[in-house]
Amino acid sequence: MSDLTSLKVPAEVRDRFAAAAKVRGVTVRALLDQLSREVADTALMEQAARQMSQLHDSDPGAWNDYLAEGRDWEEGTVEPLGA
Repeated sequence: MSDLTSLKVPAEVRDRFAAAAKVRGVTVRALLDQLSREVADTALMEQAARQMSQLHDSDPGAWNDYLAEGRDWEEGTVEPLGA
């Protein structure tokens, strides 16, 4: 079993989580787990977008190389229509 901890939140926050969990048919613990994963994934995607924007702005040549590599990879993975 994983380690557990407690978290103090205002009663209104607890009640909103409980209501949302009930609508979804899950426990509050499961809802918090799901939401925390979504928030972590979103943060990683935002970080990647910032880094890509920084590359685009700071090194146009490297940005073009990145795009070309993506196109090459995509062309290599697309199955021909007649196959």
